[in-house]
Amino acid sequence: MTKILVVDDEPAIVVYLTTVLGDEGYDTCSTTEALAVLDLVRAERPDLICLDIMMPQRSGLSLYQSLKRDPETRAVPIVFVSAFSELHDLSSPVYFRKLIPEPEVPEPDACIEKPIDVPSFLETIARLVKSPASQGKP
Repeated sequence: MTKILVVDDEPAIVVYLTTVLGDEGYDTCSTTEALAVLDLVRAERPDLICLDIMMPQRSGLSLYQSLKRDPETRAVPIVFVSAFSELHDLSSPVYFRKLIPEPEVPEPDACIEKPIDVPSFLETIARLVKSPASQGKP
C-alpha cells in the first residue's frame, strides 16, 4: 500500500489531509513537528511526502533541501502544500533557484496551494505514486 507522510504545523490540516488520503486508500503517517520529519521519514519510509513550507522550528524549504541531499531520501517525491503567497512561483525553475541555488537539489515534484482543491490534489498524488486502486484498494 502506498504510504504518504503529511507534514504541517496545523493539526487541523494534518487531520484533513490524512482523512482525504485515507478515504482514497492511501496509508498515511503524519507530524506537526518539523524537527521530527527526518527521523520519521527514515522510520516510516513513505512513498511520497506532503510538506508545508511555513512552519516553526524549521521551514519546509530547509527540510526539502535536507531530504533531497540525502541519498536515502532523494528519490521520494515531495509535494509542497502551503498557503505561502509565492507558492506558484516555486514551480518556476528561475524562482526556485533563487531560493535554493544548489543544482544538486532538484525542483519540487508539485506545489498545491491552500485552500486545497481536493480533486486536483488527489490527481497530483496519483500522478506521483501508484494509485491505491492498482494495489487492490479495499
